[in-house]
Amino acid sequence: MEIVLRCLMADRPGALASLAGAVGKAGGDIQSVEVLEHDDGQVLDDLVVAIDPLDLRALVTRLQTMEGVELVHAGPSRGDPGDAVTRLAIVFEALLDGSMLPERALTTLVGGLLRASSAEVVATAQAPRSGRRTLVVPVDGGALVVRRDYPFTRAEQQRATTITRACARATAGKRSVDYWSGTSSG
Repeated sequence: MEIVLRCLMADRPGALASLAGAVGKAGGDIQSVEVLEHDDGQVLDDLVVAIDPLDLRALVTRLQTMEGVELVHAGPSRGDPGDAVTRLAIVFEALLDGSMLPERALTTLVGGLLRASSAEVVATAQAPRSGRRTLVVPVDGGALVVRRDYPFTRAEQQRATTITRACARATAGKRSVDYWSGTSSG
């Protein structure tokens, strides 16, 4: 099986090597590493790891007890890192040719890229406040609400805002259906 490990650790030489050694000792094979943020002497990395399901518990336990490493999240992978680029291309093509509504594009793109447990577009009045595990991005006439069980990084918040703006630009001036009233516009 393939999982994603989000780890916070000291941003110092050898820290990633120690983490990689722990993953290997538990039976995991690192497929990729993405540096999400580094600030104040710490780095937040996502590691995509192939591991036998029977070895997963040992890996999680090893990382939870490893000095200098905080396991922020361990969960199923949603594909290879390159799949995000493919997802972007497919959804933007569907937006441009009119085969996907903007609301569906937003939930698919942002929800998928941020490994969300849920993503929905709601009326502005129904939108909750943004929090560590709830991200709210304003959209024309509403808000994109993205949730998951671990905190969003600043880079992920910026990525969600950028994707939302890009979707709005891609559909500007196109005929669409108002998400809340069902009426046509454009």
